[in-house]
Amino acid sequence: MRTEPLPLILLTGFLGSGKTSALQHWLGHTMVPLKRVAVIINDFGEINVDAALLQRRQLELRSITGGCVCCQSFEDLVEQVSRLADNPDFDLVWIETSGLADPEEVLDHLSSAELQDKTVLRRMVLVLDGTDFPCSWRGRAVQEEQIRYADLMLLNKTDRLDEAARMRVEIALRQLNPQADIVSTHHGIAEPAQLSAESAREMSHASHEHGSDCGCGHDDHDHEHHAHDHDSHHHHEHDDEKLPHSATTFFLPLTEPVDRGTFQRFLGTLPSSVFRAKGFVRFTEAPEQVHTFQQVRDQAELLLLPLEEAPAIATGLVFIGPQLDEAHIRTLAADLVSGQTVSP
Repeated sequence: MRTEPLPLILLTGFLGSGKTSALQHWLGHTMVPLKRVAVIINDFGEINVDAALLQRRQLELRSITGGCVCCQSFEDLVEQVSRLADNPDFDLVWIETSGLADPEEVLDHLSSAELQDKTVLRRMVLVLDGTDFPCSWRGRAVQEEQIRYADLMLLNKTDRLDEAARMRVEIALRQLNPQADIVSTHHGIAEPAQLSAESAREMSHASHEHGSDCGCGHDDHDHEHHAHDHDSHHHHEHDDEKLPHSATTFFLPLTEPVDRGTFQRFLGTLPSSVFRAKGFVRFTEAPEQVHTFQQVRDQAELLLLPLEEAPAIATGLVFIGPQLDEAHIRTLAADLVSGQTVSP
């Protein structure tokens, strides 16, 4: 029987900012027993790449796909958190939102009557790509909202910035949110205790109601629900008032190992509309090995994926961007997918 509300940590940040890397580092270095931790990962794509990257022994990991938890999948979020709060085996829950999630909407859902007395929001952690601020894609509205609500900001990828550029970004962040702590990081590496320390300000959900001070310097926020129109599980259009773009995503299966050179050539042909790409791939020279692929704008990374228990991973690539031409990208991938097994 739980006697205290279950602490939650909300992890936000725009597409490709490094949220999963930050959480990976925390899981690998925290002193908190992983068997007492639950992680909820939201990805509005067809498969949840980030959830596969975070899989650990003893860790309770739950995946929410097919829509942002701020709008289309919020009922799933509330249900998952409620079940965890009813289980006294857990001491902490991380919630990693999709890169396009509106934090105000997520807070509204976490403030629902079902969770009001069961949980407490310990921290709102923002991971921000210092090389892409303000956001180069038309997502500045949601990026600024994520900044304003954070009480800890990880200014990430600072290894790619000189000191003058880093200071310019930090000054701009402090103008948007003068009260949050800012920590410069690269690869999401931050002191684990700083992200989840019990001494951090724990904000009750009641503090996020109308006309109240949430403790982050945001007085009198009007938390009305905004209508977000998601017309299918492939095309997710957020309300123009909050995020003025049409976000499109699709999954390209790669069921068989591919030639590395063909893969690299395909990446070189991708149109600029592909803001984010990620997934898993096997290469013909070592088909038993799984690589994880990440790309944000023109920054691409391909790493061998360490698998603790070699789980079955759906190999393939997820593409995200404004108004993606899916047919065109699939045509570009013709050489890549030739000979692939197609499920009936």
